[in-house]
Amino acid sequence: MIHGMLHEVFRKCGKQNCKCTEGDLHGPYPALSVNKKGKQKIVMVKKSDRPTTVRKAKRYRYYQQTLVRIRKINKEIDSLLEKMKTETVSHYP
Repeated sequence: MIHGMLHEVFRKCGKQNCKCTEGDLHGPYPALSVNKKGKQKIVMVKKSDRPTTVRKAKRYRYYQQTLVRIRKINKEIDSLLEKMKTETVSHYP
């Protein structure tokens, strides 16, 4: 896994006579959106690292989605256990 969400980025090159000055940007280039010191950063991925990075980023995304599902199930379990407790526990006079 690699920490970050994969994105495709389009860029301007800065040349005055280039087509990108009229809105036809260069790209797409692979990039990772990562959280560094509490701030979102875009980190460009080297062309040679793209296959490995894409695979690892997809694995991270799957991990995050699975974690969300597990947390939802845990909430449901906690709710059911609380309901069971309130319905079955009797108080001593």
